[in-house]
Amino acid sequence: MTLSALHPPMRRTRMALALALAGALALAGCNERREAKTGEAASELAALDLSGAAVRLEDYKGKVVLLNFWLGGCGPCLQEMPRLDAFYRDNRARGFEILALNMGQPEADVAKIARRLQVAFPLLADSLKITTDRYNVIAAPTSFVIDREGRLVAKILGPFDAPMLEEKIGRLL
Repeated sequence: MTLSALHPPMRRTRMALALALAGALALAGCNERREAKTGEAASELAALDLSGAAVRLEDYKGKVVLLNFWLGGCGPCLQEMPRLDAFYRDNRARGFEILALNMGQPEADVAKIARRLQVAFPLLADSLKITTDRYNVIAAPTSFVIDREGRLVAKILGPFDAPMLEEKIGRLL
């Protein structure tokens, strides 16, 4: 359900919560632009799922996470989604998660693409581009592999192919 489909007072409450989350993260230094380096702790997310709930990276500790930054008008982004989905379905029982973070497009656009793609992993919205900036992402697709301890293991520029998924992620599972 999108924010526009909610009762007006609920929509205002959800919008206020989203803005409060964004404000709190901004005060915590989330707009600082620095290169994410392998071996360091992954930065926390400032993202919402399509129901408007905040998604936190710390909730995935103990799992291998692929943080994938994408855009709806990016052909390579959309072409890699079925490959990512197949790998996810094959490996989620082994402790693998994908968080696909849209880089600033409106929530309605992200929801429309989610309905079309029908992937098993969550498509998230970064409408204020806080996480996109925090990870210093300038091109889509860009992905980060995060190990079970929450450390960045790899940064991948461009789309994944099946052998690369197995090489970068399979060894961590």
